[in-house]
Amino acid sequence: MNKSLNLYGHSQPSIFYTDNMADKQFLEECFPSLRQDVVPVEKYGHLEEFVIPLNIPIFVKNTTDSINDAARTILEDVPQDERSIIVGFDSEWNVEVAAGGRVMRRGQTAIIQIAYSNRIYIFQVRH
Repeated sequence: MNKSLNLYGHSQPSIFYTDNMADKQFLEECFPSLRQDVVPVEKYGHLEEFVIPLNIPIFVKNTTDSINDAARTILEDVPQDERSIIVGFDSEWNVEVAAGGRVMRRGQTAIIQIAYSNRIYIFQVRH
């Protein structure tokens, strides 16, 4: 379908419905357009979409030295008296899903995201 849409000059889909969430990864692989501008509507769907302000830099680090330098920058801000700081933290990893939707295997952590002060770091720790 993807090839036919391209061949005849049609747009790729921007929305798809499936009653089986196991289809999500397959559909996104077939149609990368489904990953663009996604805003999940779930439990907190009544809230306004969060947008990272334009003045907040995002730093992508993918080497040992660059990740260590970024972590060192954060650690240098730890106050001497309180010995703590506040960070936002998230991590991502790949999963293999069986045809029935069951998770077959979880991969090792591939991406770590840290929001600290007025900057965001994305550490690619595995390919």
